[in-house]
Amino acid sequence: MIISIVSQKGGVGKSTISINLALAIAGLPTRPSVALVDCDEQQSCVETLQGHDRANLTLYEAIEKPHKLLDGLRQQVVICDTPPIGHDTAYQAAAVSSLVIIPLQPSPLDVRSMARTVKALTIIKAQYNPTLQARFLVNRLVPRTTLGVEIRDILKNLYPTFPVLNAMLHDRQAYKQSLISQQSVIEFDKASPAAKEMGELLMEIVKISKIKTK
Repeated sequence: MIISIVSQKGGVGKSTISINLALAIAGLPTRPSVALVDCDEQQSCVETLQGHDRANLTLYEAIEKPHKLLDGLRQQVVICDTPPIGHDTAYQAAAVSSLVIIPLQPSPLDVRSMARTVKALTIIKAQYNPTLQARFLVNRLVPRTTLGVEIRDILKNLYPTFPVLNAMLHDRQAYKQSLISQQSVIEFDKASPAAKEMGELLMEIVKISKIKTK
């Protein structure tokens, strides 16, 4: 199962989402083997988790031609952090992925700019990967606002063939603080709002991807 985090924009939280999902899936009761593949030249994932102590989580770098590495990995779950769409690396990762998550910030401009990502993934699905699934993820919402619901409705109207995940992530300090200690927000503070929403995202991804939890 290869899950790629893809967007044509930088700064939408792809690396933070990739790291949290990799750590959270590795921490499931079944302890599945997980690979976190960093395809971005900034190498945020590798640098953040370098030297971690989880036996079932392996880090990889694949700045060029990631599809060759991804196709050869044998871990049960592979999380791939990609550079902005428009870069060949992102297209190549999507071409061999089972699921693509498209994070975006809650701005009408960001929503409309997703057209390029949607077009690229539609072509990839039609020509190379007919079983590819894609989901939007609303990220970096300001807490205690209703903007998330409005953005979800706009996405559904503009891109009806690309479902929106029910889980939504907010702009919270816990995401930054947890990475300092190489933890997911779920590990960092299980009772926090960040842990709750990341847990909801995790369970949604587990269901879509049919990852065993027992």
